[in-house]
Formats: sequence, structure tokens, C-alpha cells
Amino acid sequence: MNINKKRLLPIGVGLFAFAAIGLLADKAWSEKQQQLDLITNFYKDHMARPEIRQASQLPAGAFYSAELEALVDANLQLCDSLSRGDDICGYGADGDVFLDTQEVPPSLDFERSHFQVARVGENTVEATFNVYPDMGSAYERQIRYVLVKEDAGWRVDDMLYGQGRSMREEIKQENDAVLARARELADAAGWVFNYLGNEDMLDRAARFIAFPVQVCDQYGACAALKRDDVVLLQALDALGHNNPDLTTLPKAGEVSASEGKVVAIGALDFTFRNKAWWVTKIDLRRSSSPLRPNP
Repeated sequence: MNINKKRLLPIGVGLFAFAAIGLLADKAWSEKQQQLDLITNFYKDHMARPEIRQASQLPAGAFYSAELEALVDANLQLCDSLSRGDDICGYGADGDVFLDTQEVPPSLDFERSHFQVARVGENTVEATFNVYPDMGSAYERQIRYVLVKEDAGWRVDDMLYGQGRSMREEIKQENDAVLARARELADAAGWVFNYLGNEDMLDRAARFIAFPVQVCDQYGACAALKRDDVVLLQALDALGHNNPDLTTLPKAGEVSASEGKVVAIGALDFTFRNKAWWVTKIDLRRSSSPLRPNP
């Protein structure tokens, strides 16, 4: 039997091309399915947890892209180091950003939420669910996940909510706000003197103190004290009983910030260092009502 090799060659090429197309199609389907699986598996795990999980509490490298994770980490670090008052700080700290709600019913689980997921664009997945399924459509949620392919697989590069809200943009805005407040002497001094005026809040004033802090008594004897030094607590208590006049504190925008700048307000020296104003000296010889500083 003679085989016509010239006729077999085109057939072989065609079969190879057909197989290659099939492999590409399978790969494309696999990539799309991986995107859906990433979000679906995340919500299965998230809704099974008894407590709210914050945006900063996800395992490193498991869900966010490298860029988004760096942004979340920066937000956490800024809040830990520079947000020293009683304001809530941290992206989603007052709720659940993955469910887009402040409170989560204990009865909510993956099945009851009517969770669905679908691709709605190139590398974009939309998750829909209801956080209060017994209360109707008013609690339906839609969150879009913008994905990016990294070495470890598909990762979330942004979360898009209704009204044009973006996780990335909201974190950037909060980070900028934290830095702006830390540069504002009026904010730092306001918190400190407010705490000093309340005996139950004296320990909170320590959040604004750079340790070791120089403390001088009414006789001029000075010493560098650590946070837990009893003499420091006595000094803060003495200032608290002095009834400072809060109306004489600097106003917002009145004092410019620059590295190493020192401003005296009453018995306290505030120094701007490492992106924020810190109390660096307590001088009880000046323990009268705080005076308005020179900008």
C-alpha cells in the first residue's frame, strides 16, 4: 500500500493546528475559571468565619495583588503609628468591606446569602449576594473585583462598589488624611489637652509622647523618663489639675510643620519629627494655661 506523504502533510498540519486551538481554548477557560474560583472560595471561607475579618487581616500574598497589599499595609502602619486620638482609623475598621456592611447577622452563611459570581469584563469578576436574605432586596450587594495575574496566580488589584467607590482610592484618601492630621499641631495639641483635662484619660496622652521624654519639675530638676515611670504619671496628673484653657490652643493651619520644629504650648514642647507632632518635653515650671504659640 502506497502512502501519499504529500497528502498526509496538510492533514497533519491541520490536526496539529486544531489541537493547538483546543489547548488555547482550554487554557483560556481555565484562566477564567481560576478567576471565578478565587472570589468564590474567598467568600465561602469569609462567610464561615464567626467574626468580622478586616481588610488588613488577610494572609500575605493570598488574595491581594502586590500593589494593593502594599497599600493596605501602609494604611495599617499609618494608623498604628500616627493616628493617636480616638478617631476610628483603618480601611473598613468600622465594618466588613467584603460584605459592604457595618453589621453582619450571625445567621449569614454562604448558602443563605444567595451568592453568585460572574465575569463582567476582561479580568473583572462581579460577586452578588444578600447580607440580610430574610429582609429582602434592600440588602443585596454587588462588588466587582478587578484582577491581575501574578506569579502565584490571579490576585485582587481593586474592589469596586456602588456610587463609583474604589477600595484603592478610599485607602489612598484615608492615608492622605492620616498624614495631614499628623502634620496638624492643632489636632495633636487638642487631643493631648483634652486627655489631660480628664483624669480617666491621662494614659491616652502618652500616645502623643516621644519616649524617653524630658520632664522638669517645678524646681527645675529634669530627667528623661520612660512610658511606665511613675514620675511621668504624676506630672501628667499635675497638668490635668491645672485646668488648661482649650480656647487658647492653636487653630488648624496656624502652625506649619517641618522636621525638627519645636513649639511650646503651656508646659509642653511639641516637636515635629517622623511625620507627626510629639510631646518631647514637659516643664512643670510653665504649668499655666497654654499660650498661643508663634507659627
